[in-house]
Amino acid sequence: MKMSKTQVVTLRVPSELKMRMEYEAKHQGVSMNNLANYFLTTQLSQIEALSKIEQRISQKNITELKFSVQKILSAVPKKKEIPEWDVVK
Repeated sequence: MKMSKTQVVTLRVPSELKMRMEYEAKHQGVSMNNLANYFLTTQLSQIEALSKIEQRISQKNITELKFSVQKILSAVPKKKEIPEWDVVK
């Protein structure tokens, strides 16, 4: 397996954030570098996914979206009577 090349990035963060990251890295048993990479990767992936969703939605009109949602919801089986033990009171 080929290792990806890395580059050094210097970030300035508030002291409190650095302390929180140090604590969490120690608690998780990982380095600060690994923790920071994990946080950056997961957050960036979420932002990219949301951007793709927003892009796809912007190309549709509301009527099409409502129709698609209704089609999906109509395929969900109707739930039978809720058992007594599962009723929220």
